[in-house]
Amino acid sequence: MASPASPGQGKHRAGLALALVSSLRLLVWLTLSSGIIIFNKWLLSPQNFPYPVTLAFWHVLFCSLVGVLAVHSSCVKRQDVTWKTCFNICLPVAALGAAGLTLGNAAFIYLTVAFAQMLKANMPVIMFTVGCLFHTHKFSWQTCGIMVVIGAGVAASSLGELQFSGLGAFFMLSAMLAEAFKMVLLQTMMQQTDLQINPVSALYYVMPGSTLCLLPFVLLLEAGDVYYALPSIVPQMPALIASAVAACMLNLIAFWVISNTSALTMKLAGIVKDAALIVMSGLIFNTQLTPLGLGGYAVALTGIGFHNYQSLRQAQAPVDNADAEALLLHRIDSRTSLSPHKSVTA
Repeated sequence: MASPASPGQGKHRAGLALALVSSLRLLVWLTLSSGIIIFNKWLLSPQNFPYPVTLAFWHVLFCSLVGVLAVHSSCVKRQDVTWKTCFNICLPVAALGAAGLTLGNAAFIYLTVAFAQMLKANMPVIMFTVGCLFHTHKFSWQTCGIMVVIGAGVAASSLGELQFSGLGAFFMLSAMLAEAFKMVLLQTMMQQTDLQINPVSALYYVMPGSTLCLLPFVLLLEAGDVYYALPSIVPQMPALIASAVAACMLNLIAFWVISNTSALTMKLAGIVKDAALIVMSGLIFNTQLTPLGLGGYAVALTGIGFHNYQSLRQAQAPVDNADAEALLLHRIDSRTSLSPHKSVTA
């Protein structure tokens, strides 16, 4: 007769199960996010669907429909959001999100996936600059020095890019700038309200605004070309539907992963994902990578690593101080309880 498992064994198995679920969750996110980038690069090629604004519009429209159906079918509880909150938070975030998505799509028409990922290494520099301007990040010369290292690495990788496009680089950097403004705005506004939005609610409250923001640009820039190219676009409909479903799933899975994964794991996973994308895209699209480009990217990754380490130390400092204070109070309380006849005076 088998002996019952001890409490220690049960905790060990539960820990292994939790680690396995977390690893699978992270693997799904890494695979899906990397696959979407490569798939969209293929989809935006001239022979398939070279309309970045329309593709972004189609993605946010699909996500909006999913959000509306989920909320109105009572799958997700509807939150009480005032018109003021929608105008002050949801609409600006939607506009910046639509701009970032569209500009990012446009960049992939002109840039290789590998070089686009190298340019994305510059995101901490942009976030730090925008954060200092809006006082959400504290300026320090040490952090500024790290940003210089990252920027120098990205500049070196740009010099080593054989298929460099100034227009594509401008689109990608503009997309990153829009994303940085969106994150800073969202952080600032969420601190001023009690608004708590889950991923499906975000589709419901944010994506319709992105759809409205993109509609006039679709009509002005690409509607005519898309109309005349309909005979060649119809065969691409399965690919367009698949890309929209994948984009919607990524929005949901990203929140699921972020809410159940440590900041350090997410940052390290993001670095691994970008590095793997550079190698994978080089093999898939036969992109030639130069030693200067890879060396510059390695320098940028080193700077990002130092920046992540510095951020985590700063985040843990208040916790460590609180633990030290709690320990001190515990010692005082213990001494007081051991000496009941002694009074403690301030």
